[in-house]
Amino acid sequence: MTQDKFLGAVLGGILGDALGKGVEEVSREEVLKFYSKEPKGFYPPHPKSPAYGQLPEEYSGESQIVLILLDSLLERKRLDPYDFLNRLIDWYEREETHRSPDPILLTSLSYLSVGLDPSRFGIRAYSVEGILRSVMVSLFHFKEPEVAVEGAKLMVGLTHRSREMEEATKIYTLLLCSLLNEDFDLPKERQELLKYLKSNLELGESKKIFENLEKLLKEGASLEEATRNLGNGTYVFQSLPLSLFIFLKNLERPREGLNLAVNSYGQVGGDTDSIGFLVGSMFGSLYGFKVFKGLVEKVEDYQIVKEKVKKLHSLVCPESF
Repeated sequence: MTQDKFLGAVLGGILGDALGKGVEEVSREEVLKFYSKEPKGFYPPHPKSPAYGQLPEEYSGESQIVLILLDSLLERKRLDPYDFLNRLIDWYEREETHRSPDPILLTSLSYLSVGLDPSRFGIRAYSVEGILRSVMVSLFHFKEPEVAVEGAKLMVGLTHRSREMEEATKIYTLLLCSLLNEDFDLPKERQELLKYLKSNLELGESKKIFENLEKLLKEGASLEEATRNLGNGTYVFQSLPLSLFIFLKNLERPREGLNLAVNSYGQVGGDTDSIGFLVGSMFGSLYGFKVFKGLVEKVEDYQIVKEKVKKLHSLVCPESF
């Protein structure tokens, strides 16, 4: 089952990204006006989405970064921040390969490419896109969650530095490791899982946000209510808590949960591709990639990514072969 979970974590995330990119930053009113109804499956991106012009099955720049780290892990057979950074700079310099990337990422790489430390120039990053690469570190060190957390912080901190990013990276990594190791009997122990994640928070503001998240789950709030209370923007402590809300509320309905995630645009638009990635990786880590059978196979580079993740699994779990 471990290999299925590895595949689920990566392919589920990329699937969510591909499905959610088409309505990123587009309001509910504009979505319904353009598509006539809530879009499901693969569809051409909305003209106001940053992904406009991409094919329905293509993933965004956020998944590109995740896959760059996968390639680094496979070649170096360890977490190598210098190799990963060099690959990021190479990607940065080939603008024709970019797919509406995170502006903070580009700004950080512009400094790093000439040997400057972005933090010296007051660049602070809070965008959720930065934590998505944590999925690869979570897989590589899933048996040692504390090691995974430190590794993920290192890889995220290359371009996205702030206390909030460190905290969110920690929570996302611990969650994925818990799902991969089946530490909780879900859905029965969903409250225990949330309490475990809360116990690892240090910042007062993030603790308040998670208290609000817990309250919304207990009250059975709708996605609209959760979006209004938690937010759905690129700020990491909007998109991550909302993704956790969608995941924990829909544990018995993974495909419905993923559909809610990629349609979490709200009244003013939101970071639907990142939320889709997060929720897809969560469900994939819990159930394995087959939970998305019939849909995930249509994603760009499906077979290539699948084979690479299998190689990663064999590297991490040689005893399985």
